[in-house]
Amino acid sequence: APRPINGETLRAAVAWVVDQQIFAHLKKHGNTTWQVVDLILLAVVWVWSNDATLTGSFAEAHRWSLDVLGRAAVSTYQGLMKALVTWTGSWLPLLWERLHQLMEEQGGKHWRVGRWLALAVDGSRVSTPRTQDNEKAFCAPNYGKGQTARRKKNGKRKRRAVKPQPVKPQVWVTLLWHMGLQMPWSWKTGPSYAAERDHFREMVRTQPFPKNTLFCGDAGFTGYDLWKTMHDAGHSFLVRVGGNVTLLRRLGYVRESAGIVYCWPNEAVRRGQPPLVLRHLRLRVGRRLMHLVTNVLDEKALPNDLAVRLYQLRWGIELQFRTVKQTFGRRKLRC
Repeated sequence: APRPINGETLRAAVAWVVDQQIFAHLKKHGNTTWQVVDLILLAVVWVWSNDATLTGSFAEAHRWSLDVLGRAAVSTYQGLMKALVTWTGSWLPLLWERLHQLMEEQGGKHWRVGRWLALAVDGSRVSTPRTQDNEKAFCAPNYGKGQTARRKKNGKRKRRAVKPQPVKPQVWVTLLWHMGLQMPWSWKTGPSYAAERDHFREMVRTQPFPKNTLFCGDAGFTGYDLWKTMHDAGHSFLVRVGGNVTLLRRLGYVRESAGIVYCWPNEAVRRGQPPLVLRHLRLRVGRRLMHLVTNVLDEKALPNDLAVRLYQLRWGIELQFRTVKQTFGRRKLRC
């Protein structure tokens, strides 16, 4: 039987991205015979299979691999799981680096927006099956046992704040998303009660980024410590702020001009840390009047019209999550 045309296209695309040479320095176990590209292809087809079961998806992926490649990296579902658990941690940063290289080579005018390599940041939850292992790994350990869960003696429930963590097991995904190319850049996962700001701060500290990287976030990515992490790493940011963010004026740390504000909370003062000098932008984005702050003080480097364009592009990251969950039907993971 002839090989599937779509299968050949997928094989060629993945082989182009997953250059075998980027893994040449990694030593596999002595009895390992498969090639990295073969295993990644098998995993890709397994993940995107429409079969409702894990083993059924693997059987489809294994059959596809034999039809298209004439071989399969592993012959059992358990073997695939073992290989992915063993190698994903060391492979993923290498794959990101390769993807970033291709994005720069192929992106053309979309690689940068103005002078900026613009990355949006946002987080979302994805459900997992409700097993004991998943509940232990992803649910908040004391959910429902705190003060807000208690009832009054007369049987009426106390008014309580909405809990940020869900009752069912979910994975929290914090995503960095290339705004010019509309493609994922990198990501970090954690339990359902993870803080996206903590995820993002760790990503800024541990991952390399090109010169003139600008991070764009909504009102969930505010705060002195987070902004200082980006600023100290040599990166720029553009973040929406709300009424819960206190900005000061006329502290005299820099030459004052229109829009100059300072972020200097009491905790930073007590720690002896200097204020962050920012620029406050009051802009109309679409039909909404928004307040944005940036550490780019030079208006020529980040004029108001470019700031509006960047924040409009940021909305695409929310469409990325919706595409994965609704269009691709991956609102709930199979494992």
